[in-house]
Amino acid sequence: MLHTIQATTSAAFVPAHGELEARSATSIQAPQGRRPKFIAWMHPEYTHVSKGDVILRFDGASMERERSRSAGDLNVAREDLREKRGALDSEEMEIFLDISQVGTEKEFAEKFAVQDDLLKSRLEILDDALDAQYLDSKLGYLGWKNERFTTRAGGELDVLSVQESKHSKKIERLDQDLAKLEVVAPHDGLLVYEADWRGEKPRVGSQIWPGRKVGDLPDVSVMQARLYVLDREATGLAEGQFVEVWVETMPERRLSAKVTSVSPAPRSIERGNPQKYYELVAEFDQQYPDIFKLGRGLRAEVRIREEALRVIIPLQSVFHRPDGAYVFVWQGDTFVEREVSLGDATPTHIEVVDGLEAGEAISLYEVSGLLGDVSAPGGRD
Repeated sequence: MLHTIQATTSAAFVPAHGELEARSATSIQAPQGRRPKFIAWMHPEYTHVSKGDVILRFDGASMERERSRSAGDLNVAREDLREKRGALDSEEMEIFLDISQVGTEKEFAEKFAVQDDLLKSRLEILDDALDAQYLDSKLGYLGWKNERFTTRAGGELDVLSVQESKHSKKIERLDQDLAKLEVVAPHDGLLVYEADWRGEKPRVGSQIWPGRKVGDLPDVSVMQARLYVLDREATGLAEGQFVEVWVETMPERRLSAKVTSVSPAPRSIERGNPQKYYELVAEFDQQYPDIFKLGRGLRAEVRIREEALRVIIPLQSVFHRPDGAYVFVWQGDTFVEREVSLGDATPTHIEVVDGLEAGEAISLYEVSGLLGDVSAPGGRD
């Protein structure tokens, strides 16, 4: 079947859908901390809040119970430390008393000892020497015992002090988390909650990690369009392109906008749907407060090519080999292979930049066999 080439001057558009959003907004984040929290109460979405109003309130029951247990552990650790200090003080006092007593005995023995060996018998001399040696040895032992006691007592007190410090710091952290159970509005505004990567917004019972963004207080005086284009149709998207936008409930009213940003890669926007989209932001030429409502659904067409004379052919009529693309052109009574340079493509058609002219006819299907012996099949479409 033959296809007669016709040049077209129409602009090229790709469809898009999305919603209205504020150009700027104040981010609302969950308080910083060490653990995730569960939402116990939420302010209704899309309602006005005043500065200082509570937006989110987290459940602190589990932290209260944990703090109560930690407070009990802290009291036990402090009691153990007190008892250990008392026992060590008693043991230290006994050692000091023993040292004092032995020192007194040694002093007494030295003071009242008879110095003249001629007045004492050999046994008395030997007993005095042994007594002095014994008392010196005992004082040495008690000094060693006191040193050992000091080292051991310090280690035992350090262990108990570490336990006390651990429980104290845990209670301090819990008190800090308990003091951050509410998120309040930093200023007046319209409350909008943030959806996560699965497209789900926070709700009562949801687990929120510290620092996660939970919503925005947008400035609704300046709105913009956040749009999504199917990845297979997103050929030629670029900043600065014209966009015609309309609200889904008002298709007769068309609004002009301009693309200001395009995502570098496509992504899924709906949980469970593998289809991927390019995300783009478009700014309106003017604001329309009467129809601009936050989150309102939009439809749009992005003009990816301005009006210009172009040759567009069906995608199925183009064939490929390692050295480039080619088509089968009908010349006289046979088909001839001709190399072509290609431009942008859609799922059904492709632009030919060089190699074909309007009025020529090409085959929609691959021609097999010797080209010179093949006559035109079917006719023209």
